[in-house]
Amino acid sequence: MVNTRKLEQLLKRSDRTKTTGKGQPETTPLRRGLALSGGPALRNDHPANTPEPLVVPLNDVAWDQLDGLTPDPDIAKEHRAFNQHARTPAVTAQFDVLRTQLVQTFRKRGLRCLGITSPHSNAGTSFVAAGLLASFARRTDLHVVGLDLNFANPALHRYFEAVPDGPILSAIEGSIPVESHLRRAGPTLALGLNQPAPAPEQGSAAFPAEDFADMVQDILGFLGPDFVICDMPPLLEGDCALNLLPGIDAVLVVSNSHTTSAEDIAACERVLHEQAAFLGVVMNRAAPAPKGR
Repeated sequence: MVNTRKLEQLLKRSDRTKTTGKGQPETTPLRRGLALSGGPALRNDHPANTPEPLVVPLNDVAWDQLDGLTPDPDIAKEHRAFNQHARTPAVTAQFDVLRTQLVQTFRKRGLRCLGITSPHSNAGTSFVAAGLLASFARRTDLHVVGLDLNFANPALHRYFEAVPDGPILSAIEGSIPVESHLRRAGPTLALGLNQPAPAPEQGSAAFPAEDFADMVQDILGFLGPDFVICDMPPLLEGDCALNLLPGIDAVLVVSNSHTTSAEDIAACERVLHEQAAFLGVVMNRAAPAPKGR
């Protein structure tokens, strides 16, 4: 199902956690104009580090103040059955291996934000993202934030059997504080779920490319997670994924073993060139997830 042998050597990339320098917890996120808003070129100029000692307890307070997920009592039976299968040891063990490889690589290179995408729809990116996030939740020494950024067809909420609290686009645009959109899914896992677009034209999510980069910096500064993992739109369908790349350090491409071609993967590599580090390909050979993705 998941082939983790194709992780490739990362480009050197770094990120910097911003600190508030205040003695009280922030009640609003660090807002725009931070280093990450300049895109990958600026990030190369800053060494990676961890939150300074003063910031660690402030991040802990902010994390504890997040609301919990709202369970979805009406989740479809086929989704529950699929999720139960995804929690079997044979499946979780493969995600644990992928998680460990990513932790080692990200720490070595000082990276923080991972994007999971595919050349085209229905490759299983949400399944891979959810499995990886659940794997991180089992490792309680790491804090991780997961974001559902597929605006046309969000699916992460189905794997966590939760009700989305609204469109994540509001947090990206800065019209609401990012912490008001995030929900705790466990002691060390927070999720930014996404409400399905009510109309197809609203799924395009046109926004300035720097907006998402700024939101990622808000999350890093306010909550101080070890990693941010993003379930992204297809890379070769429209420009939505391109608008997200300035906030992404590295990308995993999910391949549908039945439909993804070598030309598709090569096209993704060209798109990612000098925009984000290409880690490699995750082969998704599982049975298709119900209802798309």
